[in-house]
Amino acid sequence: MNLYRLQKLSSRVRSPRLKLLGLWALHVTGKRYVGVYLDPVLSCNLRCRMCYFSDPERRKELHGRFTQEGLTRIADALFHRALKLQIGCGAEPTLYGELPWLIAQGKQRGVPYVCVTTNGQLLTAARLQELVDAGLDELTISLHGTTRETYEHLMQGASYDKFLRLLRAIRRVREGGAKLNVRVNYTLNSDNVEELSQFDAVFEGVPIDVLQLRPVQKIGETDYHDFSMQRIAACYDSVLLPLVARCQERGTLCLIPSRENLAVLAGDASRAGDAAKSNLQREAEELAYINVTPGAIWQADFDLQTDTFETYSQRTHRARHILALALGRTRAKAPAEGRTKKLNYVIR
Repeated sequence: MNLYRLQKLSSRVRSPRLKLLGLWALHVTGKRYVGVYLDPVLSCNLRCRMCYFSDPERRKELHGRFTQEGLTRIADALFHRALKLQIGCGAEPTLYGELPWLIAQGKQRGVPYVCVTTNGQLLTAARLQELVDAGLDELTISLHGTTRETYEHLMQGASYDKFLRLLRAIRRVREGGAKLNVRVNYTLNSDNVEELSQFDAVFEGVPIDVLQLRPVQKIGETDYHDFSMQRIAACYDSVLLPLVARCQERGTLCLIPSRENLAVLAGDASRAGDAAKSNLQREAEELAYINVTPGAIWQADFDLQTDTFETYSQRTHRARHILALALGRTRAKAPAEGRTKKLNYVIR
């Protein structure tokens, strides 16, 4: 399944009401339409400066891990309606010792696309091969710099040499015939945006299928404090667009924020215009999103012991709610305060 082709087609549908009607049709006919975003363990081996794990107080709140029994129950309850299973959302999934088993649980239940998002510091060639053998479709590498100095400065506790080891492991696995998509999520800030001019040299010989350029956002009291979009905007034509052009030549799909997206993050309402998503658009996206972490499974009233996707949907009148939103019979909820902004990335 080409998940990104589906996303590109979906991005062409401008009407959130039409998208909601599509979700309603998929829901009532029992089709897969949700993404399950799962953290099997709420911990991380690094203290990246832009992440809430760099906040000592917040780290005290972030703990817990699922048992195999709990994850089996989650898989039974949710995976049969999942179009995508993403393992690793706000924490580091390679700290979970049974990660190959969890990937296999998704594939055994027919999830078309299973991906792992990781900083990669704990992945050896042998471990990566285990994940691929279990059915991994995509490996996403979180990256905050292409030089040793910036990489190790922004990703506290990380080793640039281990990052290069991971690239060699990916090359070896791919050369062995594995059908593994490789994605890089690069978080842009004032200190690392210009380093993208060196991206090609760092990843030489390592085929990258997808590159996402993600502007930094404030996600709590982190160790990083420069959230200005000014330097990123200044490098848009000189660094970002040339990189996108080179990626297109190599067949790498790029997800890049538009200039209007940067204006939204900068709080420039006069320039943001239509780039700010409506509440209806946001709720359409959230209806296709299920977040699962230790202590927080989907919604607060979801009972893991007794609920499945279907029983919970029936109890909360999910189909009726989606249809009412699509037909304008109910209003979408306003976003909660303090949440990060979800952006409309341009897919190239």
